[in-house]
Amino acid sequence: MDQQFLMAARTGNLNLIKQLVDAETNILNATTPQGNTALHMAARFGHKDLVEQIINWHPNLIHKTNLNGETPFHVAAKAGRFDVILLFKATVEDIARVRDKHGDTPLHCAVRNNHKLVIWLLVDGDQEALRLVNNAGESPLVVAIDLGLTNVAHSIIFGNPSTLDHRGNNGQTPLHRAVLSRDLAAIVDRILVLKPELITMQDGKGRNPLHYAVSLGDYEMVKKLLECNSSAAYQVDNNRQIPLHFAAKNGQVSLLKLLLNPCPDTVEMINNEQWNILHLSAKNGYMNVVLYVLDLPEAEDLVNGSDIAGNTPLHLAAMNFHSNVVYFLSRNSKVNIRVMNQNSQTALDVVYSIEDGGMELQKHLTLKALKSSYTKRAGDLLQDGGFVDTDVEKTNKIGQKSREMATTMLLMATLIATFTFTAAFTIPGGFKNNGPEEGMSTLLGKSAFKAFVVTDSIAFTSSMTAAVLVFWSSSYQVTESFMDTLPFAIAFTWIALVAMALAFVTGLFVVLSKTLWLAILVCFIGCASPAILYLFGPLFLLVFDRLSSSPTSLARRRNILEDNPFLFIFRLTKMIY
Repeated sequence: MDQQFLMAARTGNLNLIKQLVDAETNILNATTPQGNTALHMAARFGHKDLVEQIINWHPNLIHKTNLNGETPFHVAAKAGRFDVILLFKATVEDIARVRDKHGDTPLHCAVRNNHKLVIWLLVDGDQEALRLVNNAGESPLVVAIDLGLTNVAHSIIFGNPSTLDHRGNNGQTPLHRAVLSRDLAAIVDRILVLKPELITMQDGKGRNPLHYAVSLGDYEMVKKLLECNSSAAYQVDNNRQIPLHFAAKNGQVSLLKLLLNPCPDTVEMINNEQWNILHLSAKNGYMNVVLYVLDLPEAEDLVNGSDIAGNTPLHLAAMNFHSNVVYFLSRNSKVNIRVMNQNSQTALDVVYSIEDGGMELQKHLTLKALKSSYTKRAGDLLQDGGFVDTDVEKTNKIGQKSREMATTMLLMATLIATFTFTAAFTIPGGFKNNGPEEGMSTLLGKSAFKAFVVTDSIAFTSSMTAAVLVFWSSSYQVTESFMDTLPFAIAFTWIALVAMALAFVTGLFVVLSKTLWLAILVCFIGCASPAILYLFGPLFLLVFDRLSSSPTSLARRRNILEDNPFLFIFRLTKMIY
């Protein structure tokens, strides 16, 4: 397209356009690299007079499409050009039904860009256009819901309530999409008033809106749907999972209680793997759910239930190295710890038979929990007062990996102790050189200085404790004794790292306090960055591990949220003692 002609079309310079057309009649057929004609340009920028003149000159351009299959109607609807759409509507019949190569109508384009006046104009006299779907199976209402356009969705429903009958390519209804979009309670309320039967409508996966509300952990939405129709809690999807199963495998105790209140008998239902809610929570390591289920009256029917492979909840927790869950299950009197699966393996046999996948400590803690339970229950499995370990070679291999990690930890603890010891004698602000308080800190009265002293002391003491624990545990020849002590050293090392970061921040703050903005910025950088890395580090690891399908990464994904070292103290005090 000629550059002068292009600029004239963009700016709406009608006089220049007339001159260029008089000079070369075919210039109106020129297009941009994307296939846009002068009419597309004029429509996009809202030059109504130019649009009208081009239509008079070349009426055939009105249906000309660009490389995206968009007509000038689509372009005008995207840009929200009400006057241009009004002109097109007077010229073209059924303008709201014209489709681009994606199946989108101008109405889809107007909804997607939240142009309410254009939407109203397009559907005026053609309400059925609201039911048209694009190639992705999306109606204008679904587009509005997915984008969270509450007012637009309300207008569409009001304009044509039959749009609620739409089923997408995946079989989902507008209620499914509203629940998935979240924060659309007003739309959900409106749909439930007009079409309450949509609660029990299932999509291509066999899931109703309640399944998705539970999966998202949306308590208020689940409550709303249950109050409208609690029968949805009994519907199974293609894997025979009910909403209660999703709550269990996602660790949502509050949703479990909410679902069981009107439908207590759903606790007995199993999926196609024959897993009950205790299987699901144990497999995924949700101790809070396991403890809640163990207190239910129906627990006796759940704790020893076998899946299609003969595995009980204890088997599943053990094979995924969820040591805290294993501990509570194996100590429960209702649980039979000697149950064998179809491979003739008890939970203890299962742990011994699978590789640790880089989680030697988790495996050790799981074994410890099971052995402790056997010790308490089964005198016939004892020999000389202790449990007979039949796989010494594997235990020693685990111990070797842990000793390598201990060497690294000892170095880290020593470095932290060195830094904090040095900081204690090169304190911020220095010392007084004369007077009765000679040798005392010049900033002793500052609160930030006191915080520095406390956190530096904590960091030094914790790192020294960690170093002593590593050094002491390394002297053990028995692998299990060494691994029992190592997690405590990990926890103290983390405490030292956090305290050292705080000491750094408070030390800088006290000497920069006169430049408050700089002191606050230093505090933010020093506190926020480590906190974010520590809290979200497991999630980053989860993302990176998805790039690999190795046994190690798969195992790490199963336990990625269990790897917080501070949980070791809780586990060990429960299991070792």
